[in-house]
Amino acid sequence: MNRLTTALTTIAGACALLCSASAMAHGYITQPESRNLLCKQGGNSACGAIQWEPQSLEAPSGFPAQGPADGVIASAALAQFGELNEQTSSRWTKRPMTAGANVFKWQFTANHATRNWRYYITKANWNPNQKLTRASFDLTPFCVVDGGNRQPPAQVSHNCTVPQRSGYQVILGVWEIGDTPNSFYNMVDVLFKDGPTVPVPEWTQRGAIYPSVDLAVGDSVATRVFDAAGEKPELQTKVTINSASEGLRNNWAYLLATRVNAEQPLLHAGQLGQDGKITPVYGQNTVYAKTSSALTRVEVQINKDQTPPPAEFSVSDLRSSYAIKGGELTINFSVSANADMELSAYVYDQAGVSKGFATAPLNNNSAALALNLNAPKAGAHQLVLKAVVKDGGAVLQKTFPLTLTEEGGNAAYDHVFPASLATYKAGTRVLQPKNGKVYTCKPFPYSGWCSQWTAASTHYEPGVGANWQDAWIAP
Repeated sequence: MNRLTTALTTIAGACALLCSASAMAHGYITQPESRNLLCKQGGNSACGAIQWEPQSLEAPSGFPAQGPADGVIASAALAQFGELNEQTSSRWTKRPMTAGANVFKWQFTANHATRNWRYYITKANWNPNQKLTRASFDLTPFCVVDGGNRQPPAQVSHNCTVPQRSGYQVILGVWEIGDTPNSFYNMVDVLFKDGPTVPVPEWTQRGAIYPSVDLAVGDSVATRVFDAAGEKPELQTKVTINSASEGLRNNWAYLLATRVNAEQPLLHAGQLGQDGKITPVYGQNTVYAKTSSALTRVEVQINKDQTPPPAEFSVSDLRSSYAIKGGELTINFSVSANADMELSAYVYDQAGVSKGFATAPLNNNSAALALNLNAPKAGAHQLVLKAVVKDGGAVLQKTFPLTLTEEGGNAAYDHVFPASLATYKAGTRVLQPKNGKVYTCKPFPYSGWCSQWTAASTHYEPGVGANWQDAWIAP
């Protein structure tokens, strides 16, 4: 083995070790529960893919000088976890926090050699209704724990002194790996209470009102309340949607929380404020029960007033014929859907060969598609649209005939054969969709044959019939 080969082998081995270490090292903060862990546990809603892998918020090390960019710190700049970057004062469930001594715990699904753990907290005057940036945080960590470049156990605890704050704050925990260039970034949403005030009597979390979907007029949403013996129908609270505005997901969540508070003395719904009060919000509302009530959980049930219309999609801006220019052709059109579906579009020539493909996700919206055809040739083609509906897996399909022509002498014609067959006369120009060519009806006395055609008698069909040259002039 020569010196170059040896060097390349060594580099490849080091890269493999580094990549393997990065892929294996994963973990998340479990106390107080991180934003990503609460997504997995159901404490946060509409989180996307992070609910399946809360341990995977990995990005380059070096925060704050490097690491994930401003605005995407919460997702570690990973597109698949983009929902975590949403930031308002009511978006995320908060865990109670007091200044002073606190314990932070990590769970590692694949622990690895560690350089350190660092904890940052938002500034006292941060704006909770803007995406998290470096300007949101005090960039001097309030707690640093040395990892000694050793592999920690599967669970670790850190004793940290949290600085004084008031109200809603975010703590950023950074786990910096020792033998890879990466770190893991976890956000913890916490709530500092002003003074020693706590809700009296004490309230315990028993469920949540998730603003999951928009509702229509006539739909309803209701709580279902349980204790150890089963459901307690007499404690149900129900809201019927009377307008499109009430049906908006954040609005009905607020309405239901407000009605729970008005009707049920054993229950309270909303978000716990720094003053100890539970107040309804436009968005996710936590449902609390009096600790002394023996109530164990609260669920929310949505009732649709009527069966929704069947899933469907429509096509617009699609022409029946297109001209190939310089050997290239792009077919543009729009599609609309009334449901959540994945649409695929294919173009096939007469031989059944696929000449183009495009896809688009649709969810009660419209989208523009552009199909770039591969080596298009004049002639008859078909556009096939297939949509797979995500709720139930139904498959919808529509097929549209297309005629492709070569740019040039074939650009003008009177009819697409055999449309308006009875009007054909000397000089009539028709487009033959089977080959994309335009044929001209011969002068009298041959012009009479031009209109002689049926599906069963195709002798004079332009370009393809056995006797077409008796009636037509080739392009």
